[in-house]
Amino acid sequence: MKIDFDVRWLISDSEQELDPRLLDLLASINLTASLQAAAVDVGISYRTAWEIIRHWNDAFNTPLCTLARGKGTSLTPLGQKLIQTKLAIDSNYADALHASADKLNIEIDTLLGQSNKKEKITAFTSHDLSINFLQDLCEEENLEIDFNARGSLDALKQLQFSKYNIVGFHFPDASLAKQLAPEYLPLLDDTKHLYIHLATRQQGLIFKPALSKHLKELTGITRRAIKFINRQQGSGTRAIFDQLIKSEGINKNKINGYKKEEFTHTAVAAMISSGQADVGFGLKAAANQFKLSFLPLIHETYVIALNKSLPEELKNKIRAIIKDNKLQNKINKLPGYNAAQTGKLIHAKKLLYPSNSKKN
Repeated sequence: MKIDFDVRWLISDSEQELDPRLLDLLASINLTASLQAAAVDVGISYRTAWEIIRHWNDAFNTPLCTLARGKGTSLTPLGQKLIQTKLAIDSNYADALHASADKLNIEIDTLLGQSNKKEKITAFTSHDLSINFLQDLCEEENLEIDFNARGSLDALKQLQFSKYNIVGFHFPDASLAKQLAPEYLPLLDDTKHLYIHLATRQQGLIFKPALSKHLKELTGITRRAIKFINRQQGSGTRAIFDQLIKSEGINKNKINGYKKEEFTHTAVAAMISSGQADVGFGLKAAANQFKLSFLPLIHETYVIALNKSLPEELKNKIRAIIKDNKLQNKINKLPGYNAAQTGKLIHAKKLLYPSNSKKN
């Protein structure tokens, strides 16, 4: 048995709880513009999805989404506000809740004399929207894996601590790969780890649409009137951003807000959407979730690394889940993501030095 905590949405004038499926449906509609696709994502029938939407339209006395012939389904301002709030809550409180749950579970195991019963399999993964899909599918297959959020570099360091660890990290393509390789090289080892391609994704500047004329290139972030929101040190995104501004000859001290940090892509987008910042660096999918503008700057590979000392059956199951069309279809629906290489094995040398690998 494992205890976890979650946030409940309660209706103040009654004891009714907001149906969590409603928020999942709205988030999926925001990405797919289709109630049918959203129903499939949530795992319910189209009729059930429509009944949930209809019920809460009546409860709020205003529609949460609209259906237009030839244009699919789109969220109303209230629907947008609900999912933006959910994303902000998840970004700000999920890590703290999971950490409290982990601590409680350890204490319960100790009290029950089960702390040494078996070594726990732990996944330390850099924040990524497709990781949520992977975690759900692992749970469906009854794989007992404890997922924890870590920045890419911090996550890779965890591989050294236990033979039962799994890691998710991302690494840029093209010239940035060569520039960042020395930082990652000591943490990668083909003899000890198995590297599986999870997704290709796009990162760039996320910003308010009103700033489009000022942010046509990276140097636009140095305007003093523009407030930047950064990712935390130890994250792969922060390492990439720092290398990007170095390559462009941008002085970090000229970036207003460089030292202000958030821990996820959605938190960065939420800060910009709420007006607490003007621009950040992150995923196209996060920008789309909050209806923000996006300037593409890099493509990168998100990788799942497995310790080769993990049980063979477990390694095979994880790779089978990653190669499954169910996961790949979900990944392809995320803006800026591509699952063409999903499930393929990749060697550290090819990841760090892609151009050299093509010549060999």
